[in-house]
Amino acid sequence: MATSTFERKIEITDPESVKKLMDVMAKDAPKTPFSDHPYTAQERERSLRLFRQCLSRSKT
Repeated sequence: MATSTFERKIEITDPESVKKLMDVMAKDAPKTPFSDHPYTAQERERSLRLFRQCLSRSKT
């Protein structure tokens, strides 16, 4: 399927719209920063082990 990409500048000039956007952005801001390493080393090893097991079963 063909896709096209483009860049479009979005400008909000209406003061009321700017205020609404700022309110939404402040309200939905993440409370805590994302972790650099969301998984422990043990969880990652387990995931890799299960992934390899799945791949070994799918080989013909």
